[in-house]
Amino acid sequence: MGVRLSVVDEMFLWTHRGLGLPIVMQGVWRTDSVVDPGELEQLCVRVACGPLGRRVRRPRIPGARPEFVANSRYYPLSVRSEPIAADAVVEWADDAALVSVDPERGPGWRIAATYDSSGGTVVSVTCSHVLADARGLIGALRDAMQHKASPPSDHTGRSDIADALSTVGRVLRGTSRAVGGLIVSPARRAELRGFTTPAAPRRSARQTVTTAILEVDRAQWDDVAASSGGTPNSLFLACVGELARAENKTAAVTLSVPMNVRTTDQRDNFVGSDNSVDNAVAMVAIPLTPSTTLAQIRRLCRDAFEAPPMSSPAGFPAELLQVVPDRVAHRLADGPGQRDALCSNIGTVDIDQFEGHRTSGLALRAVHPGASAAQLDSTSTRVSGYLSRNNATYTLSLVSFESADNQALRTLACNTLEKFGISARSW
Repeated sequence: MGVRLSVVDEMFLWTHRGLGLPIVMQGVWRTDSVVDPGELEQLCVRVACGPLGRRVRRPRIPGARPEFVANSRYYPLSVRSEPIAADAVVEWADDAALVSVDPERGPGWRIAATYDSSGGTVVSVTCSHVLADARGLIGALRDAMQHKASPPSDHTGRSDIADALSTVGRVLRGTSRAVGGLIVSPARRAELRGFTTPAAPRRSARQTVTTAILEVDRAQWDDVAASSGGTPNSLFLACVGELARAENKTAAVTLSVPMNVRTTDQRDNFVGSDNSVDNAVAMVAIPLTPSTTLAQIRRLCRDAFEAPPMSSPAGFPAELLQVVPDRVAHRLADGPGQRDALCSNIGTVDIDQFEGHRTSGLALRAVHPGASAAQLDSTSTRVSGYLSRNNATYTLSLVSFESADNQALRTLACNTLEKFGISARSW
């Protein structure tokens, strides 16, 4: 027996099963030297023996949650024989993300590599979002690169029967309280009505996703943020907010911001521990107008992080989604929490080298391989931004649902950063 999936884990599992927008985490690591394929093969072996070496097992008893069990199988390393142009790394990474990963039958991750025309190596690590969030993915990759042992959790879970009794009991108690609240509280009833109100239709259907990766000197980014009374994070939110209003410069936008809720303990499998790969995030909403300053964004973030995060409406227990059929759960959870933009500040990623090969670039992002036009239209998000820091460099990864192509997004992003006094280098 293993670790039971959280509500967030199961939300990502629905997308794997075709309900909503498919989501895969991708790390793209670059070095300015040639890495031997044999070294990368050994990296695959170590990753397979680490915390990503797991898959989802469906429970045998209704009401029990799925659980993670160990799975050390891995896909063979895929290496492109022909070097790519140094300025085509993002397009290669986009293609590398199209490969299949299966969190249920396994493996739920895979590694691909290529060489570029300048003599460097590019490595793509894709992973189902069911298995890990961005911090979990980069932590597992870092430990494997540094030969640190980080095996899958050896937590001994409850039996399916025990878990079903516990989960259903929590749902029944929570639902009873929520129904009672609806009877006596007009505010609760209004909250539930707002939750079930469908979103306004989009003006045009989406056909594709475009991406861009940019690098900024850490000192410049930090100086711009400090000079405006903000932080590196509030500058990040301001930049992505500006991208989200590209079609209407005077519009107000709302950002979804994942908040890391990792703790040093793991109560009932709902909160990841400090070194876990689990999806240990909660969402908060940050509203921005064109006149919102970095100092104001900083205060908005502080207040949002101190307040209860976005959760299930009107007091209903979030675990209710785990005891109803997938399609019903997806309909109940589809839409809430989605905003104009997603801003995920991943933080510091400390991978300086691998087998003596110095890191020259490292990007993390969520991608949407194989998404249909209907699935792309299922989200209200216009652009997603992912910020990470490695030594003296910030890397900003962008995924747009509205730009015409990758080059258009790169140009828009560079122009937007210039408005804030930041010069960027695009991959």
